[in-house]
Amino acid sequence: MPKVSIKSIDEVTRETLTACGVSEQSVETVLDTIHYANRCGIPTHGIGRLPLYVKKIKAGHFNPKDDVKTVMDSDAVAILDANGCFGQVAAKYAIDLALQKAEQYGVAVVGVRNSNNFGTAGYYGDYAARKGMAAFVFANAAPAIAPTGGNKTIFGTNPLCYAFPGSDSNNPIVLDMATTVVARGKVRLAAKNGEKIPLDWATDSTGKPTDDPNEALKGALLPIAGYKGYGLSLFVDVFAGLLTGSAYAGDVKPLSKMDADSNNGHLFVVIDTKRFMSEDELNDRVNRFYASVKACGEEGAILLPGEPGYNMMAEQTDAVTISAKQFEEVNEIAESVGAAARLVEVQ
Repeated sequence: MPKVSIKSIDEVTRETLTACGVSEQSVETVLDTIHYANRCGIPTHGIGRLPLYVKKIKAGHFNPKDDVKTVMDSDAVAILDANGCFGQVAAKYAIDLALQKAEQYGVAVVGVRNSNNFGTAGYYGDYAARKGMAAFVFANAAPAIAPTGGNKTIFGTNPLCYAFPGSDSNNPIVLDMATTVVARGKVRLAAKNGEKIPLDWATDSTGKPTDDPNEALKGALLPIAGYKGYGLSLFVDVFAGLLTGSAYAGDVKPLSKMDADSNNGHLFVVIDTKRFMSEDELNDRVNRFYASVKACGEEGAILLPGEPGYNMMAEQTDAVTISAKQFEEVNEIAESVGAAARLVEVQ
């Protein structure tokens, strides 16, 4: 698989999105989430999505402008309308507002309606945790799983993130997970690469386990832990979709659907940890928590949630690995809008 320079990812993203009418500030927000996804080992949510953004903008069902509007703002609670703009832009606006409100009220809840896919949930959890806040992040997605006992997909991979501040010597604790066995992006990437998938990832349209990603995309992904994963996915849809006034119960459209708005919903809950104890005490308790967890196994054997990604980010400072298909598609879309920049493969 090609190893590409971060610099070339920056240049291609900036030139391509600018050519599509995206503002400089919005481009930088999107680019920051791309860096996070690719550098921490989630290539399905990074630069590989650039072609989908461009195609949906051209199709008229993705707003390139920063049109986030406030629907309701009351003390510690707010609802924002993304008006179909970049999910990353709306989500960044929302998490910043939630941080500001939590600083004032101790806790804050900010919802977003009429949005698009916002990249990785962990990006926003990490962002809040590095500012000393604990955070819960919920986002609903297009139908991917059927309720336990049913045969019609209605709930999405519906990612959720729990994040907690780190310390002077440890990174934040960030759990970012889909409520399905695997994110749909990994199935799509396997289909693009002509690869098979494990039989415990998905079923085909008849409900039979399949190792063919193309058949899996026609069928259903499997929820984690059976009915428990179904329940988690349901509640993410309730919090991120139903409660925020966005699409829900099977009405969210995938980013790849070019003839309709996606209408994703997001919900951010932020807690100011300083309301519970001093920063010094929290720092000490986090360090002892890390030590206690790691002491449960041999040295280096146990990692806390988020730690694998942080380790990878430390290694991937100048270049990241993507699939050959993503490399080709990104350069093709850049050329199609007249951008001169291209992804550059490095050794």
